[in-house]
Amino acid sequence: MKKLAGLLALTLLLGGGYLLSQGTRSSAPTFQEPAEPSGRGVVGNEKTSNDPFDIVIPYTDEGYATTSITVKSGTRVRFLNQSGEETWPASGIHPTHTLYPEKEKADCLGSSFDSCAALKTGEFFDFTFNYTGTWSFHDHLHAYHIGSIVVIE
Repeated sequence: MKKLAGLLALTLLLGGGYLLSQGTRSSAPTFQEPAEPSGRGVVGNEKTSNDPFDIVIPYTDEGYATTSITVKSGTRVRFLNQSGEETWPASGIHPTHTLYPEKEKADCLGSSFDSCAALKTGEFFDFTFNYTGTWSFHDHLHAYHIGSIVVIE
């Protein structure tokens, strides 16, 4: 009986030590500076903004009017809400928004390619695509409204 009690005490002591050592590890995600310039997403209102952009993807009552485009690296794309409902443009995959590789400390979800809030009628989200590749996007509020942007050199 003493051996069983001693074995149980040793097991609890080792198990507790292991759990304690796990608690000292940092579980915070590490941040890595982007390899390319930030897309610097910009939210604004079409009526009051004179910010330059290169191409517009309108969001209508039926979803994105343009669902596939090819642009050169460095192109600033404007997602403009022309619908009667709010929209929230963001990188695929819903709901994490993690496909576009750029992520900064101030980003709300999975990447910088995210408006981080719903856009009302007439509001827009601008994003500059600096990474080459094919990047899917969606409306976070209506996840079945999707599209893709192919970025080339």
